[in-house]
Amino acid sequence: MEFSSESDFDSSSSNSDEEAQKVILETLQKLNRSDELSSEIDEDEFDAQLDGIQSITSFKKKVLILTKQNKNKKENTQENEKKQEQKENVNKENEKKQENEKRQEQKENSNTEKEKEKEKEKETKKEIKNLERKDSQIGDWVVVKNEKTRKPTIVLHSKSNNNKYLKGTTQCLTYGKLKIVFLEGEKIEMKSLNVTFGYKLPQNKIKPILGKLYLTNYRLFFVPNEIEIFDNYDTVLNPEITLGTILRIEKFGHQSTGRGNFSYGIEIYSKDFRFYKFYFLKKNHSRRDIYRSLHVKAFPPTIELSFSYLHKTNKQVVDSGWSIYDPEGEFKRQGLPNRNWSLSKINSKHQICSTYPRLLVFPKMLTNKEIIIVSRYRSKGRLPTLTWIHPKTGATITRCSQPRVGITQRSCEEDQKMLNSIFRSNPEGTKLFIMDCRPKKNAMANRAKGAGYEMIVDYPNCDLTFLGIDNIHVMRESLNRIRNLCFQSLVDDKKWLSGLENTGWFSHMEKIIRSSVTIAKLIENDSQSVLVHCSDGWDRTAQICGLSQLFLDPYFRTIEGFEVLIEKDWLSFGHKFHQRIGQANSDYGNSQRSPVFLQWIDCVYQCIIQDPTAYEFNEDFLIFILENLFSLRFGTFLFNNVQERQKRKLSKYTYSLWTHVNQNTKEFTNKNYRKRLTPIYPEYAIRNFIFWDNYYNKHLIPHELKKKNSIRQLDQDFFEIELETYERLRNEEYELIRERERLERELDRYEKRKKQLKKKISLNKAKKNSKK
Repeated sequence: MEFSSESDFDSSSSNSDEEAQKVILETLQKLNRSDELSSEIDEDEFDAQLDGIQSITSFKKKVLILTKQNKNKKENTQENEKKQEQKENVNKENEKKQENEKRQEQKENSNTEKEKEKEKEKETKKEIKNLERKDSQIGDWVVVKNEKTRKPTIVLHSKSNNNKYLKGTTQCLTYGKLKIVFLEGEKIEMKSLNVTFGYKLPQNKIKPILGKLYLTNYRLFFVPNEIEIFDNYDTVLNPEITLGTILRIEKFGHQSTGRGNFSYGIEIYSKDFRFYKFYFLKKNHSRRDIYRSLHVKAFPPTIELSFSYLHKTNKQVVDSGWSIYDPEGEFKRQGLPNRNWSLSKINSKHQICSTYPRLLVFPKMLTNKEIIIVSRYRSKGRLPTLTWIHPKTGATITRCSQPRVGITQRSCEEDQKMLNSIFRSNPEGTKLFIMDCRPKKNAMANRAKGAGYEMIVDYPNCDLTFLGIDNIHVMRESLNRIRNLCFQSLVDDKKWLSGLENTGWFSHMEKIIRSSVTIAKLIENDSQSVLVHCSDGWDRTAQICGLSQLFLDPYFRTIEGFEVLIEKDWLSFGHKFHQRIGQANSDYGNSQRSPVFLQWIDCVYQCIIQDPTAYEFNEDFLIFILENLFSLRFGTFLFNNVQERQKRKLSKYTYSLWTHVNQNTKEFTNKNYRKRLTPIYPEYAIRNFIFWDNYYNKHLIPHELKKKNSIRQLDQDFFEIELETYERLRNEEYELIRERERLERELDRYEKRKKQLKKKISLNKAKKNSKK
């Protein structure tokens, strides 16, 4: 029997009582078969019958209770199963709905993309119709489909020159010699007609060039109306500038004032020593729109709005250039960890120092508690950590910031222990040389601000040296003098040498190279460890550590190694590129701007000049790095430190500079490179320096002068003779080595034969003596 509720159970119990009564009546009927009711009935038998009936009713009640409990359990399980089935059905329905929505979105996206492509084609056709000039010398606009991508390509074919469009590009403008290829994600924002480009000739004369001014989301470029201008005048004032390179934009003249055709327009100053003047017609405020849009595009409110985030259209593609530097792999290449040094992840979340990398190298004898105390004692938390170790001697280059000594001459036992442990980690060292990059007076002045330098009394087995390199403000003023000198040289170059001397640029580079050479010699020749720091350890410290490793380690003189060196000692150790360069910032007078990285690249250029066969990369490689330092095309040099770059997810939203370099290594490879395993010590006297015309004056000097000063276009006969002599001497050396090996073998044979003869003689003598 099954019961659905308590009322059913109660009704069933009442029914059982009725059944018992029926049983009693049946027993009575059995007893009264003969219809004889009397008092002679056996009472004991009757009582037994009643007891049996009561036990049956109690048993039935128990059975009913158990059946009710089982039924409740079954009902609960059935309800749970039903609920689960309902949930599963709901989930399945939701999944189906999501799949249908995704399919609809994909269809809509595909439809929208097709519509966008159609709209783009219509826009290009409209532009072509507007820009067509049938009777001009320039040519006609033509839409050509790319063979691979089947996308339309805008091409301007010249009638005089049969120019073909560039394959693999979305858009390309060709004007005879001038070719403008649009990058991925680049779009035309604005164009201005009837613009005059003022090209300055010697004696302060202006050569007006009439044309069109185009503004994209990446650059500003000028297209002349007459192609013969670029054929007759071999200018290097290429009227094209990336928006990130613009230093400042200024207006001159007014619509209602001024006389002549060259009194109303805009001036553009760039960070790479360019100066452009564009003249506009004094009608309807013709310069207003281009000035406003140029100012907005060149100086966006955030870097996320710059072209570096628009250049990478497919955000799911992983850029290989971001993985060129692996900290663990680089330290493993150097032989770390070892018995004295260990890799530490104590800064894995940048909790100790926000401007340091996640992986640091410390002496093994230090504890984490001591490391934390030392970080509090050093400025900005930039405590001493290893950046390079000598593979044979164990001498190291460590870097940090200044200690917080102050006027009261505070000391820290943990800091003293760390420097002592760095000294002890070098088994062949006699001292730890502390190289303070600052002039001594600047280091003493910092004590008034609560910082300063190490008191040698508190640091046994250490030696302190001041390198005398000036701060970022002095370097900024020196570069401004270089810029003014380059502009003045167009008018009068009689005082070029005296003006170059007054800039102080060469004297600053002399100090940097001399200091790096002394550190390299201390490590290689004397097996001494060196600790380098300046004020905060991210400007002059990076210059000295980078050059020293370039001189010592042949790996860093290759293209890949130089990329790793920049990633390690500049980017990961927190050089403030955003502030020093002024990325997307119109405040060109900011005191935090300084050409620290540019100066270091110039020092590398001077080293290449002195030893052209020792480096795998060429001058074009250095110029390409500096051009994209400002261009905001790649995300490599964006922001100030690793933590900021990881928060902005640069590896996902931007391209790496090293990807482009590694895909085009032929352009940046030195054909005369000869691998050299020994250290290099360049000359640091100023008389050995050469002004880098191909960078500082690349947009100002004539093209013929460029060829004379270029490394890649030096006298080929000289290189051919040098290479021939080098190969001849190398072959002679190999022949001498082989001859020497042959003679050594003959000597070994002769000595072996001599020993054998001596043994025979001694044996013969012994036999004779035994016979006697």
